[in-house]
Amino acid sequence: MTVFQKNLTLLIVDNDVVNISTLTSLFAKKYSIEVAYDGKAALQSILLQDIDLVLSKVDAAIISGQELCSFVKGNRLTAHIPIVLLARNATSDEEEECLSIGAIDYIALNARPKTILFRVKNHMTMVAQQKRLAQVSCTDGLTGLANRMQLDTMLNKEWYAAVRGDQSIAILLIDIDNFKLFNDEFGHLEGDKCLKTVASIIAKSKRREGDFAARYGGEEFVLLLPFTDLEGAIQVADSLTSNIRNRNIKAAKGAHFPMVTISVGITAYVPKHHKGIINNPIDLLNNADKHLFKAKQNGRNCYSASEEY
Repeated sequence: MTVFQKNLTLLIVDNDVVNISTLTSLFAKKYSIEVAYDGKAALQSILLQDIDLVLSKVDAAIISGQELCSFVKGNRLTAHIPIVLLARNATSDEEEECLSIGAIDYIALNARPKTILFRVKNHMTMVAQQKRLAQVSCTDGLTGLANRMQLDTMLNKEWYAAVRGDQSIAILLIDIDNFKLFNDEFGHLEGDKCLKTVASIIAKSKRREGDFAARYGGEEFVLLLPFTDLEGAIQVADSLTSNIRNRNIKAAKGAHFPMVTISVGITAYVPKHHKGIINNPIDLLNNADKHLFKAKQNGRNCYSASEEY
């Protein structure tokens, strides 16, 4: 069992405390365990937490296992989660029905414990492999930060979370000053080293688990700060520009400063209707880009910010 697999989360859905105890003891050493005593509570867990596999009784309370499966598979945000259904009185007809609505497996509740263990373990192994592949496809190969594709996904996710919560969301668009001059003078190998160093400092500037750093392209980076107002975003930008400066990476001769510096464009606001205009996640990024341009006009090695929509 790899560390990656140990961090996977299994949601057990059952209203029988004896079954829950048996299943929990069966899987607790291998996975993180969440428990729901009925299908409604299971749905809430699935929507609010990072669940990797659901192990539910067919006759779960309030919302049945089949209904739970249909909902999960019908929602694009949860359709990737495999559902294993446990049957008290397993029949071929019920198995056919469960598999037809998207369940990945159907197991008799009175099966040998090791049979249940191995079948769930096999499905979890596939989940771990898929998560590793997804991580690779969403990671910038040079810097190790998220790539543009993953940024687009996270920006949409956090934007709509901010809409639902009526909370401010902030974004920092970061550009390494005079980077073309750096590459021309020191070569692309040193340029790559500089990119990785700056990316590392940006990654370390994240203050909370939900903060998200990505390489936007070339020498540009993005720091996405959910549930953060303009004042909080400015504090992060101020610290970040200082940390890059203090790293004392020698800049090219024609650069504005003797050491490598960055310019930062910042925007933060609560997404909502404003003067009859519906703003969207791209507006947030575009506004940060406008302020990045202003920071460069103001002499670089600084930030520009506003709460404009």
